[in-house]
Amino acid sequence: MRFVSIIVLVAIWMSYFVYASPFAATWDEVDFALALERYDLLAMQPHFPGYPYFIFGGMLVHSFVDNPAKALAIWNGLLMISATIPIYLLAKVFVEKKYAWAVTALVQSLSYVMLIVSQPMSEGSALAVLWWYVWSLQRALHSDRVDVQLLPLWLFSVMLGIRLSYIPFGIGILYVWWKRAYRFKKLLLYSLIAVAFQFIWIVAVAATEGEGLWQLALSFTAGHFTKWGGAISTDELPFWKRIRILIFYNIIWTGMAKQSIWLFSCFVALLAMTWKRITMPSLYRLLLLTYFLWALFAQNIEKPRHILPIVVIVSFFLFVSALQSSSRFRLTVMLILLLSQTIIGTQGVKQQATQLPATYQLAYDFEQKEKPFILFTWEETRVLEYLRVSFPHARVFSFHVFQREKAAFPHAKVYVTDHVVKGFQAQGVDVRPYIRPVRMYESSLVSDPVYGRITVYEWREEEKRE
Repeated sequence: MRFVSIIVLVAIWMSYFVYASPFAATWDEVDFALALERYDLLAMQPHFPGYPYFIFGGMLVHSFVDNPAKALAIWNGLLMISATIPIYLLAKVFVEKKYAWAVTALVQSLSYVMLIVSQPMSEGSALAVLWWYVWSLQRALHSDRVDVQLLPLWLFSVMLGIRLSYIPFGIGILYVWWKRAYRFKKLLLYSLIAVAFQFIWIVAVAATEGEGLWQLALSFTAGHFTKWGGAISTDELPFWKRIRILIFYNIIWTGMAKQSIWLFSCFVALLAMTWKRITMPSLYRLLLLTYFLWALFAQNIEKPRHILPIVVIVSFFLFVSALQSSSRFRLTVMLILLLSQTIIGTQGVKQQATQLPATYQLAYDFEQKEKPFILFTWEETRVLEYLRVSFPHARVFSFHVFQREKAAFPHAKVYVTDHVVKGFQAQGVDVRPYIRPVRMYESSLVSDPVYGRITVYEWREEEKRE
């Protein structure tokens, strides 16, 4: 199984280069891609808090790869390849050495993880650094060396400089300090060093943006928890539905099974064989519980990529528990799962890299449409701007603003996307008499659950009046 595992790992590594997504198909992806050309937080290139380590890595790769989206995806792949080392070292702690490569390959081949790593988003890089960080915590639990104690503090800084929403994992440092029973002076010293590490990237971002950074930070934080962030404070779903979506749809169905019946069946079989054996050290239980609560209350559950840390840690211990036995049947199931994940994951990243995203299809199709017309969108406008389309389009959130802006185009056809329609309906506007479906654009909803399917409607208000 070791030989097969290494072959699989090489195949996955190659896929990160061959099938790195060249598309900036969402608002956030456009933010990151534009940042490689000009780093400017006030212009949302990228958005707050700036993701300096992620953007810096993307800039390095962009020196060799023209497409900025692809450069960021390749940077993700490079860091994820490096994460093979801590995953393998951690696996050796919990299983016999001969199975450590199998655990590593099984974790690296998680199909949904492969998909997200191949996108120009910061999750892939953050996930890779998370593995290094968790491994450093594991070492720090059992070592008195100062450098071993400082390593998680530095890696935590790097991780937050890539993805700030991984901040709950700081609880791991507090856990190590508690287990090692440090005295006050040492706690104070390590705390100051930890803050100093964080200031490396914070000061660097502040130096590029000036005083406006703090105002931007307040505005972004307020917006995340009160408007667009998808936190529980802005979600109209009942609490129990939010929990159900997070656990069953996001973590199990999407995160672990990549919405594949076959992979789901494999995981069910694996769980049935190992559930009595599954054990997880208290450090990892604490990390999972803390991040789960964070994802439940403060993250957007419409985007399953936010729960990736839970997926990889849970899967790691599921694989470890299964491989603590040398049962031939169990090894056969693990081998089938490994090959299945790799095949389905590779197919997914290939489709993602070669099929036009729905937002791109919309842009290219409307370029061919007879003018005059105007297209009103929700967040799709960011991608249309990135693609520099020649037709008029506008982002609109309010029905009153829509009526005013529409009036400026009295002789043009008016089109709206389904996200605009849903927004108007949420404002209490009955749009049914005015809209006629024109066309639907579809790509993978696993890659982009929010804008992977876009329906465009023609707005026919004048005909209704007649």
